[in-house]
Amino acid sequence: MDNPDIEFGWTMSGPPSVIVAPNDDYTIVGKAAADIAKALTKNWHPRFKPLFDEMNEAEAAFWKITCSRPSGVPEWPNEPRVTVIGDAVHAMTPAGGIGANTAVQDSALLGRLLREAGGYREGVTAEYEKGMRVYGTAAVQKSYGLATRMMGVTIDEESTPTVDP
Repeated sequence: MDNPDIEFGWTMSGPPSVIVAPNDDYTIVGKAAADIAKALTKNWHPRFKPLFDEMNEAEAAFWKITCSRPSGVPEWPNEPRVTVIGDAVHAMTPAGGIGANTAVQDSALLGRLLREAGGYREGVTAEYEKGMRVYGTAAVQKSYGLATRMMGVTIDEESTPTVDP
């Protein structure tokens, strides 16, 4: 913090009832979001104060975390020339940093299958989706389990909205 050329980022997380955006508005950014972070941390140890007092207020934001259903990656009718990777198919909480790794695994699997096929061929996306569902479901379940233990996140699959295939 002594060198103004070095930027330092941080994230504050907690159970859904601990950090709540005013009026449930998770689009708050900038100074308003920074002021809320400062209010939440006003009684923290003085050694932490520079993190909040010197933050780049323009970059402060609320971030409502979403997660795929913990039961895993659903099946949908395959479209031979279209597929999805990363958060588009298996969104995860940031708990454990599993989401980014799984997105890279998606890209690697799809790339390998396309290379082995010599480019596009019928069945490549179906083969990718079948393999991705196995490790993607395991990753979603692990991320959800970590988020449950770390942040108290719970998802009621019976009442959670979803898009039907």
